[in-house]
Amino acid sequence: MSARSRSDERSPHGAMEECPDCGSVTFRGAWAIDGARTLPEAALMFREYADEIEDLAAAGYVLRDPIQHDLGYALRPEDGEEDE
Repeated sequence: MSARSRSDERSPHGAMEECPDCGSVTFRGAWAIDGARTLPEAALMFREYADEIEDLAAAGYVLRDPIQHDLGYALRPEDGEEDE
């Protein structure tokens, strides 16, 4: 997981926090493009946040449930529990 997604730091785009006790990650994209002054800048900010989410997937995280109301929960499935 990238350093930006640790619980003691805020992701530059959107919010992403890791639970120190269970290791799950809560994320939302509500603020993913705050501060953008141009459409290309907004697109770049979306891509950077998407990269962080892809980093979670590459590290073995999966969604606990479908994302609803801009709120997602990702976790690492225990060995043998992954459905994919």
